[in-house]
Amino acid sequence: MIGVLILTHGELASGFQTALNLISGEAENLDTLGLFHETSIEDYKEEVATKIQSLDQGEGVIIFCDIFGASPYNVTAQNYQLLKDKVKYRSITGVNLPMVIEAVCSRETMSLDELALHVQEIGKNGIKELFENFGKDD
Repeated sequence: MIGVLILTHGELASGFQTALNLISGEAENLDTLGLFHETSIEDYKEEVATKIQSLDQGEGVIIFCDIFGASPYNVTAQNYQLLKDKVKYRSITGVNLPMVIEAVCSRETMSLDELALHVQEIGKNGIKELFENFGKDD
C-alpha cells in the first residue's frame, strides 16, 4: 500500500485528515505534519524524513504539500538526497481534499507514478466556478 503524507503550514494538514475521516473513515498508512512558527526547519526536515520512511511499505509514499516552493515542499526536495536509495516518493503541491480522497481510495490499485499523475488530474479537474458550470443566466 502506498503511504500518504500531508505537509502544510499550520493545522491545514490535520484538517485534511479530519475531513477525510469524516467522508471515508479512518485511513491507514496516512500521516500529517504541520509547520508552525516555533518549529525549526531542520527539525521539520528530520521529522518529514522519519515520516516518509515509516509510511513506506515497499510501494512508496505520495506526499501532498500546500504551496510550491514553500518550506513543506522544499523539505521534501531536500530530503531526496538522503532518501533516494531508501524510499520512492512523489511530492505534489496544491493539495486539495479531492486529491487526498482519491489517493487513499486508489493507492492499492495503482503504482506510485500512476497515482501521482492521477491525483494531479483530479485536483485540476475539481476546480470549478458555480456560474461557469451552470451559466450566468440560469
